[in-house]
Amino acid sequence: MTSRLRPVTRTRRSFRPSLQGEERQQFVVTAVFVTLIVLLVLILLAAIGLAWYNDNLRPIARVGSVEILPATVRDRAALLQERLQRQEGQLRVAQQDGEITLELMTERLSELEQQAQQIGTTAVEGLIDVIYQSQLAAAERDITVMDADIEQRTVQEVSGPERRHVLAIFVEPAAADEESAPTLAERQAALERAQTALEQVRSGRPFAEVAAEFSTDPSKDAGGDYGTISEAAPIDERWSEALFELAQGETTEVIRGNDGIYRIGQVVEVVPGQEQPGARAELFRIIPEQRYREFISYEIAADRLMEQIVAEAVSATPEQVRLGNIFIEGLFTGDEIGEGEVAYSEIVYAPGDDLTTAPNLDAADPQWEAARVAAEAAATELRAITDPDQLAERFAAIAAADSDSPSAAEDGEVEFTTRGLLPTAVGDALFDEEHQADELIGPIRAEAGYWLIRFDELREAPEQRVQQVIDLTSQPDADFAAIAREHSDGPDAEDGGEVGWVTREQLNPELAEQIFALQAGQVSGPIDPGGQSAGHYIFKVYERVTRPLDPDQLSDIRAGAFERWYGPKKEEAEASGVISRTGEEPEELDPGVDQPIE
Repeated sequence: MTSRLRPVTRTRRSFRPSLQGEERQQFVVTAVFVTLIVLLVLILLAAIGLAWYNDNLRPIARVGSVEILPATVRDRAALLQERLQRQEGQLRVAQQDGEITLELMTERLSELEQQAQQIGTTAVEGLIDVIYQSQLAAAERDITVMDADIEQRTVQEVSGPERRHVLAIFVEPAAADEESAPTLAERQAALERAQTALEQVRSGRPFAEVAAEFSTDPSKDAGGDYGTISEAAPIDERWSEALFELAQGETTEVIRGNDGIYRIGQVVEVVPGQEQPGARAELFRIIPEQRYREFISYEIAADRLMEQIVAEAVSATPEQVRLGNIFIEGLFTGDEIGEGEVAYSEIVYAPGDDLTTAPNLDAADPQWEAARVAAEAAATELRAITDPDQLAERFAAIAAADSDSPSAAEDGEVEFTTRGLLPTAVGDALFDEEHQADELIGPIRAEAGYWLIRFDELREAPEQRVQQVIDLTSQPDADFAAIAREHSDGPDAEDGGEVGWVTREQLNPELAEQIFALQAGQVSGPIDPGGQSAGHYIFKVYERVTRPLDPDQLSDIRAGAFERWYGPKKEEAEASGVISRTGEEPEELDPGVDQPIE
């Protein structure tokens, strides 16, 4: 048997499949990495694009069909900043020329600084208002703005301020009590004096003679010559505004200023402002000319609308009431009212000079003893003073210097308050025993320190005092003025609560509704007007007639007429979506950035 041997075949292994796997894996890793980088770049580009869109194309607000874009707001802010800078320069020039005092310039610069801080808000809200007002002007008043109007306003923008040489008569109400504001009777006497002066000027009597007889300003010695005033630096806003609306030779009405002074002015010379070289080019460098013209068109229409509304308001002959009031300070609490309210002064010595941490200190902490010693030392010094005025003065000085209570800022004085608002030990000391005015109480250890107290007054709760007034005014033949003098906490109590003549427009709507529901001779129930009036009013309508506005009322009506007309319309536009806010203003418009006033 033949045996055949088969050759042994050796299989040689190849490493290629393994190498291909590693290459494939490396390729996948590289591809994923590249893909991630591409995605990151795309995300970054998308973020940049979104940011650019938000900063440039996304509307911040819409007013009717007008979209307010970020670029528009930035241009508006730039214009506002430029105007503030220009006003600053004009104020400084006016002060150097002697047209205003350094004190007045400093005051006005402070006002400009506040406006500069608010540009981030006013650039948006102010633009919304001026656009919507221009739309109302066209739709409701058929007001149009021509190219010539825009050019005239532009010339004013790039010109120096107009100046006017004026004669003046000032009549300042004279208060018998120098520490108090003039009474209603004193204000009315000043007004009548000013009106008489105006009548004599208009009848042809020389201005210098009238000024010498009636004016309370030093300019009376120079025939009422007040010198030259600048449009950029008004002495009194309303008076200056009226003067710059007059033609040469004309005289203002009697105008009450914000300071209560009655003013009459006569223009004897007009010095127009001249266009400043290069000012127009600089303005259009700051803001594109087309955008500027757009803004000016809005402003002119809005200004004309405001002028019409105000003119209608001040020319009206409205129904008015002659009003008296009794004001009872203090809000109704609904709590137990038998104890009433207490007014006092305090000096508080807190352990470690800290009222907030004192309640958590151990009773044996040495800081408690230090606070007690300081309180006892102050009490010993104060009790040695027998004169009440000297005691009050020294108490206030120690409170301002040493007290750890927030009342230190008020020389330790604490206005009328109830027991429930006081530390328990302090409330017990004030309410559980009878005290005399200027009596020293304490030191009293309370939760947060030692209280040293100078007692002032304990009075009945507001609910009780209001009810007492209602009972008194309800009596037959009650003398409302006498009751006001005795019981009112208002500043006009000495005048018997006399307010004078008022219109609906001088009152907030809710208060006007309640007051004008009264007939002549009627007295209201207690009215809480809200706001900052922490108390209740009882009103009496003495007379109710239709009469012209007097100068006192004209100032009030003029100041609030446009907002009373425009406010409800804007609220309605916001509620209906005519005005909508769709985004936030650009970050670079935040207050405090690029402030123009230094």
